[in-house]
Amino acid sequence: MPEATIRRNFTGNLFLDHLAEGAKNALKPPFVSVPLKQSEVIDDDETVPGRILFPVNSIISIVLDMANGDTAEVGIIGREGMTGLAIVLGQPSVNRRRIVQIPGSAISIPTRDFRAAIDREPALRSYALRYAQATLVASGRLSACNVLHAATERCARWLLMAQDRVGDNLLLLTQEVLGQMLGVRRESVALAASELRAAGYISYSRGHIRIHNRTGLESASCECYDAMNYEWKATMGYKLRVAQPAVQALTISTLRSGGVAQAKASK
Repeated sequence: MPEATIRRNFTGNLFLDHLAEGAKNALKPPFVSVPLKQSEVIDDDETVPGRILFPVNSIISIVLDMANGDTAEVGIIGREGMTGLAIVLGQPSVNRRRIVQIPGSAISIPTRDFRAAIDREPALRSYALRYAQATLVASGRLSACNVLHAATERCARWLLMAQDRVGDNLLLLTQEVLGQMLGVRRESVALAASELRAAGYISYSRGHIRIHNRTGLESASCECYDAMNYEWKATMGYKLRVAQPAVQALTISTLRSGGVAQAKASK
């Protein structure tokens, strides 16, 4: 898919669309839309990025690679934000690998233009620093979640976060990749996905996960999903959560116990 010029005020990226007009103009629109392919490496360790990306319906994961080959997700970038935090914080290069987990499109701006814009426009720089703060808070929450919460809860939380950013019930994602992002073994993520499927919240086939019951998925998630949404809105002023129907869902705990299914109201 060729690059396309975005000329309208609405881009589909929440960071750009909530910028004050003067700050947005400092970025010299029109913006350019570019396709992102699954597993595409955006930046690697010590890479000097040539462009800043603002995802629209794609997801970029920030991953930490260990010496033994294991990987773990330490951050997620979707339509709420941007790559290039190192530039915002005055660093010449990134120190984490960024890889496309869910393909789609993004707005692309040359790094030199973005750097020049934040240098000359205080409102843009202040807004970008707020985004950096929100990202650090979210990263800390993710780290705690990965240590303290069960795989099924974390799996539900990640799928909810992914749907918020992609804006679709269908996620192009394998269980193997999901396990890598959650930092768990393939067997653990398979069990978690099986529990969510048995509850009727999701279905999956190779490379595809479909969300059927968002309210149910929220009931299966840990507290971190709601907390991260609250913290993001408090810092950035805009919400991530997609609209959901007001339906009731069966709880995972009921299914595990084999008891009579009890309806659990949506959060």
